[in-house]
Amino acid sequence: MYKWVDDKGEVHYGDRIPPEYSDRERKKINERGRTLKVYEAARTPEEIAEARRLRAIKLEQEKLAAEEARKDHILMATYSSEDDMLKTRDGKLSSLEGLIQLTYRRNESMNRRIKQLTEDAADFERSGKMVPDILKRQIENIRTQTSENKTFILVKKQEQDVLNRQFQKDIARFRELKEQKEMKAQKRR
Repeated sequence: MYKWVDDKGEVHYGDRIPPEYSDRERKKINERGRTLKVYEAARTPEEIAEARRLRAIKLEQEKLAAEEARKDHILMATYSSEDDMLKTRDGKLSSLEGLIQLTYRRNESMNRRIKQLTEDAADFERSGKMVPDILKRQIENIRTQTSENKTFILVKKQEQDVLNRQFQKDIARFRELKEQKEMKAQKRR
């Protein structure tokens, strides 16, 4: 038997649903009147679109939660303490700082070389001779390298900032996860 409601709000029972009510909610019931199955009403295009939108949001949230759980697992598997994290951070920062200092020294050396080459070019000009093309190219190449090195230094300093911020976030998350783990252990006792 089926149970449905008509346009006037009256409840009907029967072994068949009239075609005009087939797109509405209806219930399959047994002889005692217990609901065996509920057939939902047909949804409007707007309801279908909203359901799709909500499903997409839910899937994205589940994806983000899974990614967060994966990162948490990696974080806890990689480090056993905050000290380990700080040592790792400091090692990476030190490595970047070493590259920065090496590049500074390289630029200082190049600046001395440019100064010497520029003096050589000035000597040619004072003596009324043309500056050789090879000398001009050397000066230009060193200036280009110096400029590229300055950019490299800026990039490495930005990497240091990003690394610091990431480790701050990771350390804060590590603390949270450790606290959660300890709270679970206390509840089991």
